[in-house]
Amino acid sequence: MTDDHGAPISYITLRAGTPVLASDGAEVGVVAHVLYDGDADIFDGIVIDARGRGGHRFVDAPEVESIHERGVVLKIDADEVEALPKRRR
Repeated sequence: MTDDHGAPISYITLRAGTPVLASDGAEVGVVAHVLYDGDADIFDGIVIDARGRGGHRFVDAPEVESIHERGVVLKIDADEVEALPKRRR
């Protein structure tokens, strides 16, 4: 994926299947689910489908650097993504 991830968007409009990139630029999977409390307007994080890297992983909101139309950029690198807690679909 190029450095052009598109315009910034809200977690509310983030769609499943959006690529997820680690801080080192490696594509580490795609968004499977967005976790948030709509009533309180609190973003909890995302579950990514790590595709070949151990299934679904939970990424806590503080580990998300930015959310864009064509990609989510994390604050952690690919090795740290692999160490994230596994999550059931």
